[in-house]
Amino acid sequence: MWRSLHQGWLLAAMLFFSLLLILGSVPGQAHALSARFGDKLLHMLAYALLTFLCYRAITTTKMLRALITLLMIAILGLVDEAAQSFLPYRNASMLDWWFDMAAACIVVTLLSLRS
Repeated sequence: MWRSLHQGWLLAAMLFFSLLLILGSVPGQAHALSARFGDKLLHMLAYALLTFLCYRAITTTKMLRALITLLMIAILGLVDEAAQSFLPYRNASMLDWWFDMAAACIVVTLLSLRS
């Protein structure tokens, strides 16, 4: 399994996801960013980058690479939303998860066509 992963890209994805969780748990931080830039735009940009990092971390056939990446993003998005549900100043939203997945689908499609 580890031979089919680029560990540097995987580490970058894990660090970026950790950063998302940390920033999202700071009281008022997520609300301030959302008010300034728009919640759905932030979700799409963050998960587009996370998708790119995950896609680059996987080395297998194009189809399997795309499917594994989408599965990873689906799980990470659900973890993110679940974490928000435990914070009294945040709320989980399936709509946010759909925007995460929309970004992932767009990025995976573009990267699959490119590589």
